Amino acid sequence: MSVGSLGAGSGMDLESLVKKMVSAQRDAKVKLYQDKLNGYEAELSALGKVGSAIDSFKSSVDTLNDETLFTGRDAKIAQAEGEEVMSISTDNTASNGSYAIDINQLAKGSRVMSAPGLFSSADDVITQKDADLTFQAGDNEFTINVKAGTTLSELRNQINTSEDNFGVSANLVDDGNGNLFFTATSAIEGSGNSLKIINSSPITNEAETLNEDSSEEVVADDIEEPEGIAEAEVDELDLPGDDVDFANDGPIPEDEVEEESVDTSADEIADPSVDSDLGQDSADGVNTGLTLDSISTEGVFAGLYTPLGDEARDAVITVDGIQIRNSSNTFDEAVAGLSIEALDLTDKTTRVDISYDQKTVKEAIDEFISSYNELLDLFQASTDKGAVLNGNSMIRNLQSSLSTQLMSSHGKTTGTFTSIFDLGVKMDNNGRLSLNSTKFNSAMDRGFSEIAPLIAGDDGLATSLENLLDNYTGSGGMTNTLKDSVRDSIDNTEETLEAYEDRMARYEESLRDKFTGLDSRLANMNAQGGYLNSVLAKM
Repeated sequence: MSVGSLGAGSGMDLESLVKKMVSAQRDAKVKLYQDKLNGYEAELSALGKVGSAIDSFKSSVDTLNDETLFTGRDAKIAQAEGEEVMSISTDNTASNGSYAIDINQLAKGSRVMSAPGLFSSADDVITQKDADLTFQAGDNEFTINVKAGTTLSELRNQINTSEDNFGVSANLVDDGNGNLFFTATSAIEGSGNSLKIINSSPITNEAETLNEDSSEEVVADDIEEPEGIAEAEVDELDLPGDDVDFANDGPIPEDEVEEESVDTSADEIADPSVDSDLGQDSADGVNTGLTLDSISTEGVFAGLYTPLGDEARDAVITVDGIQIRNSSNTFDEAVAGLSIEALDLTDKTTRVDISYDQKTVKEAIDEFISSYNELLDLFQASTDKGAVLNGNSMIRNLQSSLSTQLMSSHGKTTGTFTSIFDLGVKMDNNGRLSLNSTKFNSAMDRGFSEIAPLIAGDDGLATSLENLLDNYTGSGGMTNTLKDSVRDSIDNTEETLEAYEDRMARYEESLRDKFTGLDSRLANMNAQGGYLNSVLAKM
């Protein structure tokens, strides 16, 4: 029978009666189950927050329970902010002490360029035949294949986009006076690593071939040194490309310029137009009479040269009067335990002090105190009168154990420090912790080496706390065990509620069956009564 039809035969509101009877049996009991489920859900949520706070506190404890925290070194550099000349990183092998450091020279890469008048347009064709161009800087090398008809602009793009490029950047610069300069800069630093560009194709230049065939070997021993010329004074610490005499030990002979480094005018650079294969300028003024030698630094007809001062060079620093060279600006092996990065030249000696890293230790203790106070506040809020975890034994026991560990002595009983409170930590009447920075700094200065065993030693505070917290964290810890128990209670309650709802559904169905029969009998009785009334009315 559909809802709402019950009682139609008798004229009585049997549908409403069934609903009220079912509600009287069901609602109060279902509300009890639902309230129970809500309580379990609230307890599970509160335990989740407590568990997260315990995990966070344990993380801060784990940070303290690391002996390397107390063996780290800190470098204090006497330089103004915004005017840094060096940066220094340390490891725990660095020796405490002071260093006097000068930055004498910064490492740099090299640059080559073309002479004025060699090129006039980015559309100049630099080769009439397929050729190879090789770029070298120290041990680094890559080669590109230059197709016949390649223009200066196309070559620039080919160089810059080469997958094998080790750090060469090509560019075209127009001086506005009809001169176009081709430049190439190498990022490879260090003396002897100046950029070389080699036309590695077979030699076809007749003049160059003739020159090689007619040349005679000259032995250095056969050349007589002109009389009256004294042998140049040699400074063994001076290298090509250096700007100053770092040893300060007397006059410096003029630096020998690397083979590719020529401080000269355009007229002194061989004109590559002597090549027998060269063509003529095109009608539109674009030079088509160049060969790949014009983009080379090597050979008689090389068109590029290294300007004086643009050679690759070493970085040079002086540490406590000892001069040190390096091919880059980062000195990783100059001083044991230190990595020194040269940022700028110094105009005076810079003092660097290496000491224990007290700042990082203080930050770790501050984080420990903050995390502990947050955990304590959450314990208080979760167990207040009326709170969902009020009377929870796990929280009560953990809070008591933490307080006991903090108040206990750790480390050597005969040492300078026996508890964390000797380091400037204080506890107020509510159990919250704070740190007195003045007392902490004084403790650091008095006995830094004794802090590690106090906190991270076998009997240290952090070790004891870590062992304690292991019982509460992780998949088998008390917190998760308690949450699993609450989840089981939720599952059981939901199953009981579902079974009860099923019983109520059957109860309602039985009521409907009974009232349906009653409604039918009442309908028949009403029909019979109506018939009798009609018969009596006719008599």
